[in-house]
Amino acid sequence: MLPSDASLVMSPAMKIVLFEDTPESAQLLLTALRAATGGQGTVELFESADVSGDGTYEERLITTLSAAPYANATLIVADRDLSKTDRYRGLSESVVRRAADRLATPQCSYSRGGGMDLLRAAEEREALIAVSIAKGEQACAADIVEIAIGFMDLQSKLATMSTSANRQSAGKTLGQLLNKPEYSDKLALYASGDRNRPGHVLHMFTEPADEQVKRLTCLFGYWLWDSVLQYPGVVANAVAAASYLNILTDTFCNDPDIQSLFADARYRGPFAKAKEPLWWRGMLDDMVAREQLTDGRELASQKLKKDIAQSQCCEEPSIPAGYYCMLSGRAVSLKNSRPGLAWFPRGADLARLSQSRFEELGPWL
Repeated sequence: MLPSDASLVMSPAMKIVLFEDTPESAQLLLTALRAATGGQGTVELFESADVSGDGTYEERLITTLSAAPYANATLIVADRDLSKTDRYRGLSESVVRRAADRLATPQCSYSRGGGMDLLRAAEEREALIAVSIAKGEQACAADIVEIAIGFMDLQSKLATMSTSANRQSAGKTLGQLLNKPEYSDKLALYASGDRNRPGHVLHMFTEPADEQVKRLTCLFGYWLWDSVLQYPGVVANAVAAASYLNILTDTFCNDPDIQSLFADARYRGPFAKAKEPLWWRGMLDDMVAREQLTDGRELASQKLKKDIAQSQCCEEPSIPAGYYCMLSGRAVSLKNSRPGLAWFPRGADLARLSQSRFEELGPWL
């Protein structure tokens, strides 16, 4: 899997290239990004007006991005809507994304709406990273910088990984990258499906060692962001974790004693600060198993010496949940939900669709 001389590859200093077509917005986000780097990186606003020359539009953009001051970017960031661009006519976020892919450079987009659009991702059948600027430039910039740091962390680890990893599975490699080799088999299940997963493309690499590490960094980064960390199974967000532990969502999220009790199970790997809080499901299991108890609610009640409200199914509040509806973001029971669709990773066994959402969207899905 890894190039034999991968240990020779070094991770470059952080450089973020920003595509924004509104001058006022560009300056606000540019300022916020430069502040968020804390002087530990550079941020360049894409301003090239040169669209002449041979080759396709995409190839000319690649040539521009391969030269100073944009070359060797850690992360390319683009507004989802670049329709107001006047210096580089015809520019769009999808063109930027394709150019970034050709350059083996991570890319993320931002918009005023939400971050990850689950239905759009399903329709496009491709890996993507999206964040929201709805809460302001500072919050968006902080997320973008954390994404860049996450990719740098992955690249550094891939570049120094033992050559004994050459023939191992994508799941085992990701387990090593996250310092969780015990979850390798579960992680490997996330490589299934028809989206851009590592297991389907690693055999295609013929580039030199440094280019292979760059492409692996993109693949593992996208895979981690929009699959492993997005669909609850190996890790779980607050609602999914509360549901799995059989604790009422509001209680789990707002009770500091409960947060402290399960703090050791928090996910703190790449992209953690740019994502909502996440918990390692296996570590939650271990905490309950060590006390030989039934679930997290029983553990919390015993340890905190107080009554803990049980989880509630969003379709039938009188029964406990246990699972998570990917479209409503609410706790749901096995009884009142449908299993994941074809584009749900096989490892995401806590991800479901509530019955009401399935009936609402079933014809489209």
